[in-house]
Amino acid sequence: MILKDTPSFSIQDYPFPRLNPQRLKMMECTHANMDNLLPVWRRYKGPFWESLEFWVLPPPVQKRLAERSVVMSPLLGLVHIDTPIPYAPIGWKDVCNGKRVGELWRSYIRELTKEIFSDQVVFSFLGREEEKLVDLSKAKLVVRFIYRKKGRVVTNSQPHRAFTLRYIEEKNLSPDHLEKINFYDYRVTHKELRDNVLTVILESEGRYI
Repeated sequence: MILKDTPSFSIQDYPFPRLNPQRLKMMECTHANMDNLLPVWRRYKGPFWESLEFWVLPPPVQKRLAERSVVMSPLLGLVHIDTPIPYAPIGWKDVCNGKRVGELWRSYIRELTKEIFSDQVVFSFLGREEEKLVDLSKAKLVVRFIYRKKGRVVTNSQPHRAFTLRYIEEKNLSPDHLEKINFYDYRVTHKELRDNVLTVILESEGRYI
């Protein structure tokens, strides 16, 4: 599945339409336009997206990711991994209309995530800034991952999160079978359940990343 540029795509076509009023404000603030659109997996850069390599995944895996994933966007709030989005170099800590972008979005995103993830199993691969903006209190189960290399917590775990997501989707794993996850020399060594949060720890001897 490859999405080409879609000039006819409009703000009304985006998922989660209740976010459209705030999206329009962000578009105006950033001077973003709908002339040059790329799907999220092509637009976003960085270690997570480069390691995910969405474009090489088998079509059934791409389809599952497109259907099940929710991606956070400083410009558009919440989108899917295959949603066409414009170029807008803006982050959560940037200032727009006198406030940080994260502050502008917080109430909208928290309200919506609390609703759409209610009674759902959620695999969270969010960074710290993004975690502050979502409300997963009503989720049936939230699965988070911690990575340790030679006994120390990996601080820059974006590639690790991407490899974990790929493995889960390629094998279509449920929370009951996460001990099967392995990439490079990382293996699941411990799982801990507290309330509705399942923390999965993967450890490495440090041969690779």
